[in-house]
Amino acid sequence: MKSKKNQQKLFIMTVIISAVLIFIFNMLTPMMSDDLFYAKEAQSAGSFVGLVQQEYHQYMTWSGRSVSHLILRCFLLGDKIIFNFFNSFVFVGLTLLIYLNIERRKKNDVSVYLLINLLIWMFGVVFRQTVLWKTGACNYLWGSTIILAFLTLYRFCLKRVDFIKHKIIWVVLLFVSGIAAGWCNENTSGGGILMSLLLTGFYFYDNKGSKKKKWWMTAGIAGQAIGFLFMILAPGNAVRALAQEEEHTGLFALVSRFQKVTLAVRDNFLVLLIIGMLLVIIVKYQKQNIKVLWSDCRDGFLWGITFFATCYALILTPEPMPRAYFGAGIFLIIAVIQFYVHVDERETVFHCLKAGIISVMCLIMFFTYMESGANLARIYREYHERDVYLTEQAANGVQEVTVPMLRPDFETKYSDGYNSDIKESPEYWLNNAYATYYGFDSVSGVPREDWTEY
Repeated sequence: MKSKKNQQKLFIMTVIISAVLIFIFNMLTPMMSDDLFYAKEAQSAGSFVGLVQQEYHQYMTWSGRSVSHLILRCFLLGDKIIFNFFNSFVFVGLTLLIYLNIERRKKNDVSVYLLINLLIWMFGVVFRQTVLWKTGACNYLWGSTIILAFLTLYRFCLKRVDFIKHKIIWVVLLFVSGIAAGWCNENTSGGGILMSLLLTGFYFYDNKGSKKKKWWMTAGIAGQAIGFLFMILAPGNAVRALAQEEEHTGLFALVSRFQKVTLAVRDNFLVLLIIGMLLVIIVKYQKQNIKVLWSDCRDGFLWGITFFATCYALILTPEPMPRAYFGAGIFLIIAVIQFYVHVDERETVFHCLKAGIISVMCLIMFFTYMESGANLARIYREYHERDVYLTEQAANGVQEVTVPMLRPDFETKYSDGYNSDIKESPEYWLNNAYATYYGFDSVSGVPREDWTEY
């Protein structure tokens, strides 16, 4: 009994540490690039109704991701520390949702929860943009969390079909959350719909004698489909598509897109795919039967199928951004961890292997976090100094201002500061973003070594 309580305390402590670590990096990530454009626009809204009106205009003219962008607009009205807190909460929520979707794990399984965090930190697609950058986080971290939250609720109901009470409440809850999940992100929401359909199909396959209608199933999937259709049929998507150029047309375009997606899968997920493949081989060795492997590990294969479908759905767009693969990566992480759990530890070699993997990854992540944290602090300091200077110049009525660019040599995979830095030319789009946000006619950049004002 005492051992179980200690394990529970250790698990809670691990969750708290996870929250603190991501909160520190959120605090060290300044507003940048698109944040400035959206913030200037959101500040003119005047009220929540005004924000909705702005989002409706964007829906009609640029993008159908209304759920994610409305969340972003709300946060841009307040101090960034508010976003830092909630974004950290959502990140931890995502890790816990992944944990809840892992079958056959032990209760308060610290090693599984550690592995979830390690895989996201080490292999999360463009982590600096999808988790830490405000605009990117609202689109990808928050979107993926909403989608996985729906799938978690849906799987909860599937496991307890005969024990569901207050069915009307569940119908409404799954319908509303389904709309939100379907309206987050094109390929990831599509992957969520596919996973719901796979889970439902196998539920009826496993319960062939059950003919009783489950209205909450219909409500959940219908909600997803409605939200998805609202997103992809947004008039703004057609406008945005006109701005995208593509070298090939027709069949050659599809072949070219397939090639690009395949290379992106290699670049983003090769290590994870190798780990997953090795784990499947180990589990197959232990099960000694393909049918038993499928029966016991089906969920892992379903998450893997959803991963590939979510990636290759991007064939439908001419030039997807690298961060569009973030949600697919979450599905793959769930699949990998599911097979990790299925590796039987009764053989000493596999018990040592699993413990060794976690230990080595923790050591690597410790040194990576310390180095990246120092560089993040340096980048944040320079952004903050520049913000103070620009605010002072705006207050003094200056119309044309020059500011320093970032010092070199502070780059880290956990900051998008250099990609989002200004250039020497005042015509550069990020220079225009700063000029618009602070109210200048123009903003120019100079190398840091040539700057002497502060």
